[in-house]
Amino acid sequence: MVAEGKIPINGKIKLDDTPLPDAKIYLHIKGYARARVTHIDIEDPAFRKVILPRHSDYPEVDWNKSKVIIPFKGHTMYLTSTTLGKIIKLKGNLYVGGKGKGIFLGFHKEQLIELEKYGCKLGICPKKLEKYPE
Repeated sequence: MVAEGKIPINGKIKLDDTPLPDAKIYLHIKGYARARVTHIDIEDPAFRKVILPRHSDYPEVDWNKSKVIIPFKGHTMYLTSTTLGKIIKLKGNLYVGGKGKGIFLGFHKEQLIELEKYGCKLGICPKKLEKYPE
């Protein structure tokens, strides 16, 4: 069961040269299930060997299409998602943090606005914000 405020996202994940077919991708909206800020969760046990919970990295990425390469902690993650490719446009640093079930991706304000607009279109607006301004 998916926690309230976590929106499943279709996509594929590869870590180094290994596909992670069971990896789950979620858009986690601020204010739900302890999320202090809107972010992307990627859940798969393989990430526990790469980045520990409460540890992080801040790699440079060029995310403007459905496929993005994210280098962190000496490894490379390949994320492919048409949905995220339409929402996220980023050429710069991205926050990659370790968590119990995998990793999370933190964004700059410009990307957060677009992610939250997408969540609102699906009926899940950030808490304390009922409607996103157009």
